[in-house]
Formats: sequence, structure tokens, C-alpha cells
Amino acid sequence: PSSLSLPPPEPPTRMGAEEGSVGIECNANTAQGFRAILKERFTDFVVNEIDQDGEVVHLTTLDASIDDEIDAREQKRQKFDAPPAPEKAEGTSEPTLAAAPADTPAPEISSAEATALQNEKIEAAVTEFTKLAGAEEAARLKTFLEQPGVLSPAPEGSETPSPLLLGASNDKAYRTGLHVFFNAHFQLATDSVEMAAGAEASGPTKKDSNKPPLSIRVHPKHAKGKKGGGDKKRDRDDDGGNGSWKKGHNRWPTDVPEYLEFTLCKSNKETQDAMGVISRILHTKPRDFGFAGTKDRRGVTSQRMTLHKVRASRLAKLNLHQMKVGNFKYVHRELGLGDLKGNLFTLTLRGIEGGTEETVTRAVNELKLSGAINYFGLQRFGTHSIGTHEIGSALLRGAWAEVHDLILKPRDGDNDDAAAARKIYAETGDTAAALKRMPRFCMAERGLLELLGKCDKNDLVNPLYGIPRTTRKMYVHAYQSYMWNQAASERVKRHGLSRAVAGDLIVDESMGMQYAEEDDGDVFSKVREVTEKEAASGTFNITDVVLPLPGSRVIYSESLKSLYEEICKKDGVQLTGYAHTVREYSFGYLAGAYRKLVVKPDKIEYSFARYSDPSAELTATDLMRVEAGDDSVQASGEDKDGALLALRLSFALPTSSYATMVIRELMKSTSSQAAHRAMTLADQEVAK
Repeated sequence: PSSLSLPPPEPPTRMGAEEGSVGIECNANTAQGFRAILKERFTDFVVNEIDQDGEVVHLTTLDASIDDEIDAREQKRQKFDAPPAPEKAEGTSEPTLAAAPADTPAPEISSAEATALQNEKIEAAVTEFTKLAGAEEAARLKTFLEQPGVLSPAPEGSETPSPLLLGASNDKAYRTGLHVFFNAHFQLATDSVEMAAGAEASGPTKKDSNKPPLSIRVHPKHAKGKKGGGDKKRDRDDDGGNGSWKKGHNRWPTDVPEYLEFTLCKSNKETQDAMGVISRILHTKPRDFGFAGTKDRRGVTSQRMTLHKVRASRLAKLNLHQMKVGNFKYVHRELGLGDLKGNLFTLTLRGIEGGTEETVTRAVNELKLSGAINYFGLQRFGTHSIGTHEIGSALLRGAWAEVHDLILKPRDGDNDDAAAARKIYAETGDTAAALKRMPRFCMAERGLLELLGKCDKNDLVNPLYGIPRTTRKMYVHAYQSYMWNQAASERVKRHGLSRAVAGDLIVDESMGMQYAEEDDGDVFSKVREVTEKEAASGTFNITDVVLPLPGSRVIYSESLKSLYEEICKKDGVQLTGYAHTVREYSFGYLAGAYRKLVVKPDKIEYSFARYSDPSAELTATDLMRVEAGDDSVQASGEDKDGALLALRLSFALPTSSYATMVIRELMKSTSSQAAHRAMTLADQEVAK
């Protein structure tokens, strides 16, 4: 097929890219749209994370009583582990240990209670260990733990038990899990040792690993004279729970997983900002947090997070502005990016114009059937007149001076300090003076200015490393997103959205087994073209179609290749390989990815509300309910005789899909902030 001739993009507007300039051009259905305001109030945009089990995350309780039982158990354990108190021998002034059998119970706890507590701990640990290492190893562990001298002191004159040597394995992740297990449950010292000559590995084996198998050796807690054993003198950072633990924590309790998982509910705050506030108060580091994904700033959002070795009671005491934490539990692993199924959005569209309840209802029903084109939304490309994808394009071309200019030159929408700093640099080139004036939140600009002042004036590449790595990656990813949007619009213009056509790409799950051993069955091995026969028979739906984000591991059909090459040619970007010596900024360096052409929102529900006050609360949030202590709390801003009409709409989307693009499809209007600001002013006039 011949190359497509694409029109040049529209120039950006003064306040953020318009949709057409970033490839957002088509719609998935022809239903009549309407005008309305999105995000008039923070409560008009409510986001609840959907976890990996498919459960919607809500903040329902601030209670931290989970720690009460743990603390009671710790106090009991410490009494059991404590040595007998010294007493004075008759006729002397020197204290001496009371003559008593080694198994004399500690004060305030009976021997039967101590034994029951110990057995309970062992049984719980062995049950968990069975899942980790199998029944045979778990049985050996139980025998080991029950020996006097392992968890409890050995009788006077008896030999110290030998260490337990577990089955050897070449799987490092498995061995790490064993080390973590013994440290978390009993604080038993472990190390890795080589197998005896001629022995065979009996633990899990990775066939594709050349690493030698190693055994985990578990040492008794009360080994005599063992350096670093259970009877060692504690240092300042391990003082039995009465003082400070590392990084300001109390000593971590026995048998409690080391990650605290909790729900964070925030209003008008970035996820990163929320973590920064909490970490400053607790004197932890941002890297101690784990989270599945960032959430919108302008809205009320609830998401799960993890925090390393911080107690629930400590976190619950914090007095936080515009956010609350709760629903605490302890877990063995931290949350990572992507550890979610999606998000549930509850949106309020105010001041509906150009449509009645009847026409809006038809639009919602059409949305259920057609879904929306899975465009990357405007927020992907920044909120300033210079789009992040433009910087990404310059990086991919190796136009280093242009990158500097795009990041530092004056732009609309800056605050006074940032505008002044840009003006200083543009007019004088004085990096030190510009850096002094540039606000601290302008991290990319500050990083670039700092290294421009340190590097040789002819060195244009190294100053870029002053920009945070995540930001540098974001620029290139934004250009990938821009290309995807352009390709998606062209695909819809050429073939519509009624069916998959020959040359489309789909993810064929049946292909995963064929290549699973080669590359672990990831998505790159499962993507292929739709054949003419499959297209004619309707084997695949439009929701099966994917489009590539450029990179070294994606494939293109012939027609898609010509389309992507035309987009790149227009911008002077090289689609494959390396355009210059800085490999980080080339599609040959990136793996690439695939993205569904159409996304269908799930769990769509809607209702209408009449109101009189343009700023009335129309949606209840987790923050409102938990502060009132009542799950049945409702928003109080409705007025059945009000002149203004709002739509309350909720739906679920998978990760990386944009709610604003679903609303754009529903309303058939732009998602730009400027348009919604104009509607807000009109809404206020109607109320007057």
C-alpha cells in the first residue's frame, strides 16, 4: 500500500495542546452529544482504585486497633524470653542468679502458657513454610524448631542443636524468600552454603540458570558463643522495643510482616506530594512507599499503598491536611507499579446544556455499546503551550540545543518566579541567575540549568542528565503516545470501528504456549496480524485490535509500518534502530508496547440531579463518610426544583486508560481545561 499523506498537526494553543494537535480526532459512535462542566469541584471527580483481586478500594475506617493484639502478644513474648531477675545470695552483697531449673517460667506467665504460645507460633510458621518450601521441608523445620536450644534455652550441660540445612536450590528468589521468612518469624540467623561434594539439589531448580545450587543454613537462636546469635547484646538500633529502631521505628514485632498496607484517600493532592508529606513527618524516605499507580490531583482519590516497617498506630496518629489513611493490614510484599486491575471513576457533569435527560440517556447507552477510542488524554502531553511530546521528538532527533530551548524558553501559564527565571536565561544566558530565581518544583528546569552552568558550553548532551531520569523517559513516552494517537485516528478514518480488518494486530493468547520457554510468554510473543480469512469471518472483534507504541520488540503490519514511518518522517524521527549515539533517546533502545484501540468502560451506572447552587456538593466521597462515621452519608446539594441539571456517572477502566477520553466520547466535545472553565462561567450566569 502507498504511504499515507498526513496533515501537519495544528499549532498548540496558549494553554495546553488542543486535541487535534496530539492526534485526538475521531469518535467511536454518532450519538448526539451535549455540553457540561467536569471538575467544577474536587468531589466531581472521584477515583477508587480496583485492586488485583477486582475489589474496589474504599477508605472505611481510621481504626488502628490491629496493633493492640500485636502489642499484647509482644509483651507476652518479651516476658517469656526475659532471663530471671538476679537476687542476692544470703550473707553477700553481690547479686546472683536464683538457683532454679533452666525451664523455670518467667514472672507473670505460667509454664503451660509459655509452651502453648511457643507451639502456636511454631504451628503458624510451619503452615506458612509449607506453602513456601513444601511439606517435606516443613516437617524437617518443625522437628528443628521444637528442639531445646533452638527457640528456647537448652537445659544445663546439653549440647547445642546442629543447624538445619535445607535443600539446595539455584533459584535466588526462592532462597531470598527463605532468608526473609526466618528473619520475620523467629529472628534466626541464616546463611547460604555450597552443597557437599556429590550431593544433589533437592530444592526448586531453574532450568535456564547457570548459577550453582546453594543451601540455606538455619542457626539455633541460643547457639553458645555464636557471634550474632539470638543471645547477643543488642545495639542502639535493636533495643527490645523500648527505644528507637532504625529510621525512627520501634523495634519490629516478631512474626509481623514488614510492610504496612493501608488506604490513602486524598483531595486535590498528587500521589507523590502525599508521600512526601507523610515521609517528612515520619522521617522515612519516599522509596519506603509502594503504590500501584499515581492518581489525579484534581479530585478525591482512594488507593492502596504500602510503607516499610511503620506501625499502623504510628501512621494513624498523623494529622494530615486534605487526606486520611486507614484500613490497615500487614503484608509480606510491597505494592509495585501496575499492581492493580484498574480504577472506578465517579464523575459529576454539571450544567448540562444542549441535551435533555432523554438525549443524555441515549448517549450513555451508545457509550455502553461502542466504548471509546483509547486515546492518551491531553494530560499526557502537559499543561503548557509546549507539549512534552515536542521535547520527546527533539530528543529522538538528537536536537540537543532545541531540547534546551523547549524546556527553558518562556511560556504561558508560569508563575511569576518561573517566568522571570526563563526571561533571565533567554535574554542573558546566565544559568546561575536563572537557577537562583527558578522555583524548586521546576525540577527539570533546575536540573538542566545547574549542569549547563557546570559543563563545557559545547557539551549539549551531559546537561540533560541534570533532568530527573523519570522526566527524561516521560518526554520520549509522550512522543510514543502522540504517535499512537495519530495512528489510531488514521486507522478509524480508513476502516471505521465496526470490525477487525486484515492487517490489524491482535493479541492471540493461543500463541503464548509456543514461545513461553523463549521469553516467558509475554505479550510480545502473542501479537500477530489478522488474516483476510479471519477478517471476512469476523473471528476477532474491534476490541481485540491493538496498535503498537514504537520500540525494538513490537511488530507492524505492512500498512501500519507505512503509517508510522510517515508520522516519523514528518517530525524527522527515526522509527527503528538508533538515530544517534545517545541510545537512551532512540526507539531502538525502547522495548515498545501495545495498546487496545478501543476501551469499553465496565460497571456503567448513572443518575441525574437537579440543583440551584453551582458549587453545591452532589457526590458523597470516602472522606465525607469516614469523617462522619456513617457509610450512608449522602451529598446535600440537590434541589429537585433547581434550574441546573447534572449527570452522575460511574464506570470502571483498565490501567492507563483515560476517563477524560470516555467523557469526550459521551459529550462529543473537547476535554481541554479551557473549554470547561468557560462552561463554569456560563453555569454561574444561569444560576444568577
